[in-house]
Amino acid sequence: MTLWLTACDPGDSDVVVVRFICPTINQYDQATQDKALAEYQALPKDSALRLFIGDYKRLRDQIGVCRSRAAAAGGAK
Repeated sequence: MTLWLTACDPGDSDVVVVRFICPTINQYDQATQDKALAEYQALPKDSALRLFIGDYKRLRDQIGVCRSRAAAAGGAK
């Protein structure tokens, strides 16, 4: 847990606690990534799975940002 106290002024008793909890990201080997890409490219252009996969990619990107911010702040859970 990271804790920042902003001042020792008794008139300002706000305490800010920042704790990043980022989901884990599964790592896939190159062969699995290549297979997934080939399967994705074989999907029809109007496939609902394309939408779901796009959403999953955005979530992975957001988790990456969360982990970067947590690392910059001193740690992640």
